[in-house]
This record gives sequence, structure tokens and C-alpha cells, in this order.
Amino acid sequence: MAGLSLIETTSFFNIWYWIVTIVAWSMTAHWTIGVPYDALRQAEKYGGDFAEHCDLQAHINARRLIYYFDRGGIYIIAAVGFMLALIGGWGFHQGYELAQAIFVLAAPLLLTSVFTVRLAYRIKNEVLEGESLRKVLRKRRIWNQTIGMIAIIFASAATIYHFILVNNFFGVSAPLSPYFP
Repeated sequence: MAGLSLIETTSFFNIWYWIVTIVAWSMTAHWTIGVPYDALRQAEKYGGDFAEHCDLQAHINARRLIYYFDRGGIYIIAAVGFMLALIGGWGFHQGYELAQAIFVLAAPLLLTSVFTVRLAYRIKNEVLEGESLRKVLRKRRIWNQTIGMIAIIFASAATIYHFILVNNFFGVSAPLSPYFP
């Protein structure tokens, strides 16, 4: 039973939630369409083979993403939308903290995924290469970082709000849930 204490439903106050959040946003900010940031920097700094490999990696990953999205994109959107709505309703209407934490993490990650798919289609349709390709990859990375920063700030604010509700500071009761203790 000692192992089960590592996974608690008080997610906002659990160290594992914050580790997962930080790792998820670090990976999202570092990898843009499967191209790591260090490969992008080497392509800009050294050019030549580094630039060719960076462009090739971006095109390969964009084509793979488009291939899978064209085959099952509607089903993926439907399933992810349903799951996110289910988790959001379970978390915010029923007051289940684990579902709230998953929603606060997953919703902004979904937003960056949508923008990544749009970028993949742009790379394919406009046949971006060289400096123009690396420019849109840098721009997408900056936007991923911005969305991640806002998401982490929002998660921190949700944690503080939840802390105030749990400890009943200022006599505040939970307005979102009839089941909150």
C-alpha cells in the first residue's frame, strides 16, 4: 500500500503533478514538429549538413503528422474532445481535483498540438525550406513557450484557489461543486 500513496487525488498539492507539468511543457517547448531546438540552433550557426538535416527532419515529421491526421483526424478530434469535456465536467462540476489537474494540463497541450498540425500543413503546402522553414519553427517554439508559461501560471493560480477552498480561508465555500466537503 505504500506505493499507492505516491498517486494521490490531491493533485495540485502533489509533487508528481508538478513534475509531470514541467516535463510536459519542457518537451513541448524543446521539440517543434519533432525537431529539437539544438538541431535548429546548429542549423542556424553552422549551416551546410546541419541545415539540410534540420529541414529534412522537419519535412519528414510534418509528412508523418499529416499522414496520420488525414487518416484519422476526425476520429482523433472527436475522441480527444469527448475525453476533455468528460474530464472537465468531472473535475469542475463534480469537484474531483485529479480531473481538474488533468484538464488544466491537457487543455493547453491540446492547443499547442492543434497549432503544430496547422504548421505541418503549412510546411507541406508552402514547401517551406531553408531559412523560412527555420523561421516558422522558431516562431512556433516561442508560441509553445508562451502558451506553456500561461498554462503554468494558470495552474499555479488554480492551486492557490484550491488551497483557499480546502482550508476555508475567508469563509469561502466551493461555488463549483455541490459535492465539495
